[in-house]
Amino acid sequence: MNGKTDNPILSLQNVSKEFQLKERKFTALRNINLTVEKGEYLAITGKSGSGKSTLLNMITGIDHPTTGSIKINGVAIGQLNESKLAKWRGENIGIVFQFFQLIPTLTIKENLLLAMEFVDVIAKPDRLKRVNDLLSQMGISEQADKMPAGLSGGEQQRAAIARALANDPEIIIADEPTGNLDSKTAESINSIFKSLAGSGKTVIVVTHEKDSSSRYQRIVNLLDGQIELKDSKKQ
Repeated sequence: MNGKTDNPILSLQNVSKEFQLKERKFTALRNINLTVEKGEYLAITGKSGSGKSTLLNMITGIDHPTTGSIKINGVAIGQLNESKLAKWRGENIGIVFQFFQLIPTLTIKENLLLAMEFVDVIAKPDRLKRVNDLLSQMGISEQADKMPAGLSGGEQQRAAIARALANDPEIIIADEPTGNLDSKTAESINSIFKSLAGSGKTVIVVTHEKDSSSRYQRIVNLLDGQIELKDSKKQ
């Protein structure tokens, strides 16, 4: 996949982002042009400070570019107001965080149900079955009624992935999802993402693991806020 189709699921055109730091401006992203196809398994890599997190915030609509445009499934997300953007994000993007971000006072099952309640895409009579199906898919059915603190790191990340899938979004974005996991657990989490991409989900993983090129269909490396030369593609 080369990211140059007529109807990509994600398109960034000339996206730049500046921040005002006291008396000077800092440019975090410079003229980013990137397209991603439906079902693609893409990695965004780069050293700390390269712009990975800023780019992630642009794609998810958490922050807005200073210049340029972002379209997801043809929707120009910069033109949505905050309430419409929040609903759109909940329906279209599932986010997996490095530190899981599960609500500690809710059980794993309740964490997923709350995600469904917020967006209200899945019909209420179908929600519990979907929760059970997702936890089964992640291999943690027996953890459904436990609090997050009662799970291992790998189990919490599987629960976080299940929550990201709760509303059946087309795009899954994972921010350093294996950064706090041992190598064996990390490999099992990466296998889940690969399987999700194989099932038609678009999976974008932000990672510092530049040496894992065989894992992804394509890698985009950022350097000082710019895409470094040509992004690499698995043959």
